[in-house]
Amino acid sequence: MIKMTSKPISPTQHALLDYALVGSLLILPTVLNLSPTVKKVYTTEAWVLLGYVAITDHPLAVKPLIPFQVHGQIDPFNVMGFALQTFLGPFSRSKGATAFNIGFTLLSGITVAWTNWKGGYQK
Repeated sequence: MIKMTSKPISPTQHALLDYALVGSLLILPTVLNLSPTVKKVYTTEAWVLLGYVAITDHPLAVKPLIPFQVHGQIDPFNVMGFALQTFLGPFSRSKGATAFNIGFTLLSGITVAWTNWKGGYQK
């Protein structure tokens, strides 16, 4: 019998999504020709995210130091930060930056909301 969970994203899937989000923060602002200020903000956010994703205890960790549940307590603050930066000058003055930031915030928020933070895995 298959056990279904209301939170379908596993720790491994969450890690993959986080690494993909880091990549998108580093690449897409340049591809979309966003302002240098916006690119600097996203680059900084990407390195911060990569730092704590890489040391979170999940199957794709570089060095598992932070419990996965603690990662789950940090993520909502990042999503809130992404949402709030939409209203900052460099983001609000550019339709491209605004659209990208809203899309990124929604994708991040859905990832956090749909993650099974209590989901275990075999080490």
